[in-house]
Amino acid sequence: MRAASGVGKTGMVIGLTMLTLAGCSRPGAVAVMQPPPPAPVGHIYPTMVEMPVVSSHRIKMSRAQVESYQQAFNVIGLKSALMVGALTCDQRRQYDVFMTTFQPHILAEQHVMDGYFRRVGGRAGQSREDDFVTLLANNQSVSAQAQGSVFCLNNSAEFNAVLALRNTQELDNFASNMTPQAPTTVASAGEP
Repeated sequence: MRAASGVGKTGMVIGLTMLTLAGCSRPGAVAVMQPPPPAPVGHIYPTMVEMPVVSSHRIKMSRAQVESYQQAFNVIGLKSALMVGALTCDQRRQYDVFMTTFQPHILAEQHVMDGYFRRVGGRAGQSREDDFVTLLANNQSVSAQAQGSVFCLNNSAEFNAVLALRNTQELDNFASNMTPQAPTTVASAGEP
C-alpha cells in the first residue's frame, strides 16, 4: 500500500510542477507557422525590354513598326529570363516545354528583332544584336543573384504562369501587358 501511495505522491508532485510551469508561461504564447508567401502577380522580374536607341535621324519608323519591334523585344526578353532561371534553378524541363510549345512564335519574334538591328545597325547590326542579347542575359543573371534563395521559388511560379498560357496571343499579352512598372534597361557600352 505504501508503495502505491508513494507513486501517487510522486505523480502528484510531477503534475503540480507541470501546472506551475504552465502557469508561468505567457498567456497567448502559441507557436504559429507562417503561411507561405503569396504567389507573384505578373512577372517576378521585368520582361519589358527597352529597345536600343536609334542613333540616326534618317531612320524613321511608324508607330505600328515600333510596337511590333517592342513586342519582339518583350518576348525575347521573357525567353531570356526563363533561360536564366532554367540554368540557375535546374528547371530545364520547364524551359524545354515552353520552347517546344512556343518555338515558332519565338522564332518569328527573333526574326523581327533581327530586322530591328539590321535596320538601325546596318552591317554592324548582327554584332550589336549579339552584344545586346549577351548583356540582357547577364543583367537578368545579376537580378537573379540579387533575389538570393527566393529566386528559384519565384522562377518556378513564373514557369507555372507561362506554361498555363494556351496560345501566342496569351504569350504576347503576358510578355507585354503583365510586366512590372519599370522596363529593363540593358546596360551597354554603346548605341546601335
